[in-house]
Amino acid sequence: MPYALFSNSVKVSKAFPSKSDVWRHAVESGLVMEVGLGEEDPPRRLLDIGYAIHACAADPVEKSDADATGMSEHDISQMIAACQLNQRSAAAAS
Repeated sequence: MPYALFSNSVKVSKAFPSKSDVWRHAVESGLVMEVGLGEEDPPRRLLDIGYAIHACAADPVEKSDADATGMSEHDISQMIAACQLNQRSAAAAS
């Protein structure tokens, strides 16, 4: 089950595979403080006020650079073929 960091009930991080991954992200982002409750007790890690870790839906899979163009493989191969044809024509003309 994925988890993410939330601020005031709004998701503010990507979804991570585990809670420990979200904690690591929060530490790296400077959103965690250690509070000692007593001399004998070890300090506890707490998220800054307003932040919480909750289960969430997985993030959508990001498109690759080729998919982001909105072109199909057929369109891309046609464009490459046209460029190669133009290069041959230019070489023959010179």
